[in-house]
Amino acid sequence: MNAVHIGDRDDAPDPFAVAPFSHGDLAIHVTGALLNLAGLVPALAWLAAHLSLLGQGWPWALAAVAAGTYVADFVTGFLHWAFDTWFSEEWPSIRRMVLLVREHHIHPERIFRYGFWHDGGMLSWFAFLVSAPVFAAVLLGDAPQQPFHAALVLGAAVASLQIVFMLEFHKCGHRVRGPAFVRGLQRAHVLLSPDHHLRHHSGRHDRNYCLITGVFDRTAGRLGAWRLLERLVSRVTGWVPREDDRAWLERYERWPGSAA
Repeated sequence: MNAVHIGDRDDAPDPFAVAPFSHGDLAIHVTGALLNLAGLVPALAWLAAHLSLLGQGWPWALAAVAAGTYVADFVTGFLHWAFDTWFSEEWPSIRRMVLLVREHHIHPERIFRYGFWHDGGMLSWFAFLVSAPVFAAVLLGDAPQQPFHAALVLGAAVASLQIVFMLEFHKCGHRVRGPAFVRGLQRAHVLLSPDHHLRHHSGRHDRNYCLITGVFDRTAGRLGAWRLLERLVSRVTGWVPREDDRAWLERYERWPGSAA
């Protein structure tokens, strides 16, 4: 595999550059991907064998797709919020991802340099944690299978796939121009829109964290979910929200009030 550096540049040293993926990094990515596939593939095969249950309980199926998408939206927002708000480049195990986030706030357009494989393996871990308990409960349970069970598996599969492809959904929030059907989905709030996401890149990067549809931001986020979580973490740890991100933004005169 070719060496990859976050933020490679040809003209000058890049403060965002980190070492190529180590064998340990690759092992973590591959293990996450294999674990998630070990749950997802049997679940999809089970769904294919029980399509009649989805047909019988189509209202449950529709609700499951919506619920799975909402859960995935929250998970991507939670991860985005956590990296933006608390994590530091001084933490070796997540240094690569922290630098990618810091780079994104300074150079948002660089997101298009990174392909699915940069994050897909790591995100598979979170997809596995969300979906595997549901898959295990239904596929390994001995209760009679009902439309509700099929809907649970469908919702978990939807959430799993959307979490794994989080980076690709994120890119939609940075594409001002796109195919007409994509713009239609964005206007319907089925897909992350630039109008919603680019608000995150204004001010202090302290809102609109979600990367699938942004619906969690428009509901629980507007009710203060992110600020409540910050107060809880600060009370327990004493940490200051966005302290590390603020230092980066001030260095590049991107923090509100920085000298122009």
